[in-house]
Amino acid sequence: MNISTDDPAGRDPMSRLKDYLERARTAADMGFDTIAVAHRYSFGPAKADERGEPLSTSRFQPLLVLAHLAAELRDRVNYVTGIYMSTFAHPVQLAEDIATLDVFCRGRLRLGVGLGWMPYELEAFGIPKSQRVSRFEEGIDLCRRLLTEEVVNFDGKHFQARDAHMVARAIQKPMPPLWIGASADAAVLRAARIGNSWIMSAHIAIDELERQLALYRGELARLGKPFPDELPIVRIVYVAPDRETALKEAEPMIAKWYRDRGTWGWFLTKGSAGAVADEVMRSGRWIIGDPDDCVEQITRFRERLGVNHMVFAMVWPGAEQEKLLRAIRLLAERVLPHVKD
Repeated sequence: MNISTDDPAGRDPMSRLKDYLERARTAADMGFDTIAVAHRYSFGPAKADERGEPLSTSRFQPLLVLAHLAAELRDRVNYVTGIYMSTFAHPVQLAEDIATLDVFCRGRLRLGVGLGWMPYELEAFGIPKSQRVSRFEEGIDLCRRLLTEEVVNFDGKHFQARDAHMVARAIQKPMPPLWIGASADAAVLRAARIGNSWIMSAHIAIDELERQLALYRGELARLGKPFPDELPIVRIVYVAPDRETALKEAEPMIAKWYRDRGTWGWFLTKGSAGAVADEVMRSGRWIIGDPDDCVEQITRFRERLGVNHMVFAMVWPGAEQEKLLRAIRLLAERVLPHVKD
């Protein structure tokens, strides 16, 4: 599952730390086998909306979060960077960090990476949007070589390295599995070309994912690459004891989520909170309901897409901690037994 460190900007950081550690411990205690931590910089404009609520979201950095979790949870779970925006990282630094983190995670790390596209992030780093794809691909190429070769010389458009030699070495050989996050068709084809697997976006409807999966399979076949053993997907999830409670508690959070991102130029789903919640559920973008509803929706993804690794993203900034813990327990006790292999 995804242990979100999202919270409205300005919340006390020690309270946030306490809450996310409690969520992670609860997930491990309840039998979840993976913990994923997402990544953002400058998450939203530094201003409030018309209601006076902050539009920006505060988020801890994932490599540090995962190192902290690995020190406590050790080999009880697997660990995923889901998704790390590697476009903004220097590949030498990233390779050293990933190798070190794989040791901390005792060889249980999966490296999920993606482009990043939010204008606030690109502007913060001074990276033109036109360069993000080439910078991402070149960075992954150099990072992979650093993790798998003894000495690397590299002369690229964005990065150069002379006699680069890694100090840290990952436990997994040749390197931790590389999951490529992709939403657009071109990115799905890229995932087939440069990754060990494609991690499906949390925000794409199931019908569209089914179409893109055919593209992915076709590109793997064209490249002569086998279909991956792990096919992961991210879905935003909220479960409550009954459907009415789940919808009542989730609707205002869904409405704010889409309202904020519509303001930022993200998803433009419009309408009342109830209408928005209904649309995202019908499309399969989010999984919301009672345990039986969640079993049905998860089963649909398994049967139609063949996914065998689902990251349950509990990304509800500002949600009450007890409700999130209740959702984690319900998933573990009343959903997972019906959907795990």
